[in-house]
Amino acid sequence: MSLQDLELLAPAGSMEVLQTVVEAGADAIYLGGKRFNMRLLRPEFNFSDAELAKAVKYLHHQQKKIYITVNNLYNQQEVEELKDYLRLLQDLQVDALIVQDMGLVTLCQEIGIKTPLHASVQMGINNLEAVRVLEASGFSRVILSRHLKLEEIQAIHQASQIGIEHFVHGELCVSHTGQCLLSSFLFQESSNRGRCRKPCRWPYQMAGLQHMESNGPRYYLAQKDLCLYPHLQDMTAAGVSSFKIEGRMRSQEQLVLIVNSYRQALDALLANPASYRPPAQALEQLHQNRIRDYCSGSIYKTANKDDI
Repeated sequence: MSLQDLELLAPAGSMEVLQTVVEAGADAIYLGGKRFNMRLLRPEFNFSDAELAKAVKYLHHQQKKIYITVNNLYNQQEVEELKDYLRLLQDLQVDALIVQDMGLVTLCQEIGIKTPLHASVQMGINNLEAVRVLEASGFSRVILSRHLKLEEIQAIHQASQIGIEHFVHGELCVSHTGQCLLSSFLFQESSNRGRCRKPCRWPYQMAGLQHMESNGPRYYLAQKDLCLYPHLQDMTAAGVSSFKIEGRMRSQEQLVLIVNSYRQALDALLANPASYRPPAQALEQLHQNRIRDYCSGSIYKTANKDDI
């Protein structure tokens, strides 16, 4: 993998945000349509079919790529509509589909969809054996689980030909991404149907904790946010080629700051990898504008109670 192949991948929840993050330095954009993706609870952050066509045209004119999230789980009653949607996306010439449900792979084969497939982080891919299954099924890229250490990522990279994408910034799921049932239990809104209300990120007041100095509402479940800005060189050395920013529902201002900061870091790495130092001013801006404290996730260690 050449450093020139590194990709900064940003989210977009509207055409306005899409254009802005491209101007801020994103190489590729991921987004969802009004159907079949993991952000269905907030339809205003998804693209209509007409908006999808406009987004593809704009991004390809800018020589950028567009990946469409088709990444929740499906039932038999949705198959025919899903086939029509896959045909639409192929006709639009999107650059890849981000997929969780392996049944969708079979559908693509049945109806002749040739659009490249990227394995969604919701698949929970965390070992070489799973990656080899993906390769055999025709996937060109895997978005690895955020629970892997650097040496585990590197081992997968060295023993496979698949492209590796990894989240570098944004919210962390208290569960293995997408597998939590808390939203389903509380609201009958399933995370695997794109309707998670994120109750893990709310404050709670605990009962029966007389030994605590204060029993006011606290964020007992919410993890710190992920920020791998200082560690991009290590990620690259491990084989990550696409650096993904979380947040299709983030504000335009937040995303511009984040994308611009990581653009500066990647440009510095490309310009002089031998003496690379991440730009300190951009890192300071990220810290000043953070929502929660940052952590480096699991890339150097197994997550523990101090990360929550």
